[in-house]
Amino acid sequence: MPSAELTDIERWFLARGIPHFIADYNASTRVWTRAIPFLAAAYLLAAIPATADSWRDAGIESATSLACLVATWLISNVARRRPTFSRPTTVGPVELAIFVLGPALAHLLSGEPSEAAWAMVVQLAALAVAWMVTSYAMIPLLVWTMRRSVDSLRVAGVTMARALPMLLLVVTFFFLTAETWQVFARLRGLPYGFALLLFVVLGSAFAANRAWAELDSLEPFEDADDFRDASVGTPTSGWDADAAMAVAAPELTRRQRINLMMVIVINQVLLSLIVAGALGLFFLAFGFLAIDGEVIQAWIAHPATSLWSITISDRTLVFSEELVRVSGFLATFSAFYFAVNSATDTALREGLGEFAESNLRQLFAVRQAYLAGRAGPVGPAEHSGESAGTEGPDQSPL
Repeated sequence: MPSAELTDIERWFLARGIPHFIADYNASTRVWTRAIPFLAAAYLLAAIPATADSWRDAGIESATSLACLVATWLISNVARRRPTFSRPTTVGPVELAIFVLGPALAHLLSGEPSEAAWAMVVQLAALAVAWMVTSYAMIPLLVWTMRRSVDSLRVAGVTMARALPMLLLVVTFFFLTAETWQVFARLRGLPYGFALLLFVVLGSAFAANRAWAELDSLEPFEDADDFRDASVGTPTSGWDADAAMAVAAPELTRRQRINLMMVIVINQVLLSLIVAGALGLFFLAFGFLAIDGEVIQAWIAHPATSLWSITISDRTLVFSEELVRVSGFLATFSAFYFAVNSATDTALREGLGEFAESNLRQLFAVRQAYLAGRAGPVGPAEHSGESAGTEGPDQSPL
């Protein structure tokens, strides 16, 4: 198969946040090279001599950091017989080591060992974030998932319309209790953030458990027609299905399964956030209209911290910090409730599950054709070679 067609499929995988479906997907040429803009910006930011005691020390630190970066860039290109000032096509251990050690070395030369240690920690953290985001194509995955979330809401809209009134009833009861205000209106800073994060983590765990179940329950393609149906709207639509199915696809690797699980989990998290955002706005509006400053003061035993107020019909409406914090907690709790409900409610699970399964089968169909194309002359039916058989083996995509 022409390499251009395979490249188009690899771009299709990347745009959907499934880069680990790409064959020969390695960190040095496929991951770190895409992260070069971020790594360069992070390195230059770390090279700023913010802790220098004098202009002389600032100059030494900046010059040392930049010299390490430029020397590594030029020498690596020369060693790999590439144009001297060209963008690197391979980023190996040496380049990554310089990214971590370059800013630290500048601090050591200025006699700042503690700052050098912190610089290494920060650079290692930046390296970890860059690998995670780039390796799993998190940004394209988020963009694609946000587009799919609209379709997910349309598919499960009727079922969600039945589930949301009960959720609204339960959460409204908590909203009108003094205990909720006494706890979360006074909670602020990191304790407040960690309390919300706990519900986010638990909701994501439920979504991940559901993702593994969906992957394990996915059925293989029954025949060539089933394969063609799953390929509709993809770069492999119209390919020779018999020839593609004749090639046995290997089982998913651990990273490929994690990559697919992330697709399902992020989609579920975004749906939950949409629900949380809608209910959060509702409680902000309802609390602003129905709960005045005197009621809040009676509940929390001190005056509300007003952000904005207005008097209507001799009633002062207060938009307060306490209202924002309580609404934020209840919105997060609503997202958690929806995530759990979508994994346990049969009707909602079936609605979202069918949509997720159709998307997963599409991904597996393209993967099957892609692997077959790498193995032999498989392509559009009118251009492909002689079919390898009338019916492919019953291979499970997993």
